[in-house]
Amino acid sequence: MDDLVQWLRAQLDEDDRIARAAAEELEGLELGGEWWYDGQYVETVREHTMVAVGSQDFMDPATGRHIAEWDPARVLREIDAKRQLVCAYEEAVSAFNDSGPALTSYDRLTGSVSSLRRAIELLALPYADRPGYREEWRP
Repeated sequence: MDDLVQWLRAQLDEDDRIARAAAEELEGLELGGEWWYDGQYVETVREHTMVAVGSQDFMDPATGRHIAEWDPARVLREIDAKRQLVCAYEEAVSAFNDSGPALTSYDRLTGSVSSLRRAIELLALPYADRPGYREEWRP
């Protein structure tokens, strides 16, 4: 596993931990529950439980919609998709390393590894402000 993949997995693990902790903090709120902004608060379907408010007990619309869109269940779905892409990259690298220039699939694998590497670099970009990010990974 290369350094970028190892580092990116650690960032995804941290995001996963944060999302699950947020859901647990809401006393067993189901992760699949829908969140929405009602014009004043961010609420969830479980008995209209209020999950976020702004200053002075109200929230501006842009912030409310943003929080509702990035509820823990959505974040966990995003993390799962990113993890699947990381696995696809690792599988392509493994297949590439197992092949050789004499094999007809070598050129296709070279392209796959290169394309997936670019995707992994793009997945890491939102975390560029976190410790351990290297400028050499910037696409």
